[in-house]
Amino acid sequence: MTESLAETFAKDRRLVILRLLSEQDNYSLSAPLITSAATQLRHRVYPDIVEADILLLDQHGLVKREELEVGGKKLTIATLTKLGRDVACGRPHPMVARPSPKD
Repeated sequence: MTESLAETFAKDRRLVILRLLSEQDNYSLSAPLITSAATQLRHRVYPDIVEADILLLDQHGLVKREELEVGGKKLTIATLTKLGRDVACGRPHPMVARPSPKD
């Protein structure tokens, strides 16, 4: 069974999220920062898509999702889990693309 182009893009976008988190000292980023960083990496994403990806990654144990109240608004924070780090480094997962081999 062949996956759709949309699903291929979604899996790659989730890998980008995990890799962005893995590069942070505290393994955490807010959803708006993830959206901005993914856009800079040439992924056309919208905040609601990033929020949905964070929720899905949380449901699969790849990130821990947390909501904070900041200035009367809710801010989603994603923190990478050990399993999420393993997937970012190449461990297969059905919802996330595998990274390309390093040169």
